[in-house]
Amino acid sequence: METEKQFNFQIKGIEIVENSIVAPKNRIDNNTVFGFDLQLNQSFNLDRELVIVTCVINVSDNDTKDKLGHIKASCLYSVEKLEKYIDKEKSTTTLPDDVTVMLNSISISTVRGVMYGMFRGTFLNGAILPVVNPSKPADKKK
Repeated sequence: METEKQFNFQIKGIEIVENSIVAPKNRIDNNTVFGFDLQLNQSFNLDRELVIVTCVINVSDNDTKDKLGHIKASCLYSVEKLEKYIDKEKSTTTLPDDVTVMLNSISISTVRGVMYGMFRGTFLNGAILPVVNPSKPADKKK
């Protein structure tokens, strides 16, 4: 019987890297359907034992495809003994898939809340990021 490995982490910070709201060319109303483009990227800071999940989200009008908003935010996670998940020779990571999915999920949810706060009171008030499948692999960079 294989013993389950314990993965100890905690969220250390949330950084808003970029954000913008673009005035719409057409009227935005309750019937406007928003489109979302979500990109995830994982990077690592070995000195500080951090996994950094960066979410880039572009919001557009689904009909016109006009870009209406943008946010790039990073969630920083302190990971105990991070070095054991890094292969320095190959410059690759070996984070378990379920850990990657969990960190992606937490990050997407966190950035959804950040977006809501930033867009509140604007024409993007109704542009709430839908629930997405976080199990798609993120780009991994060291």
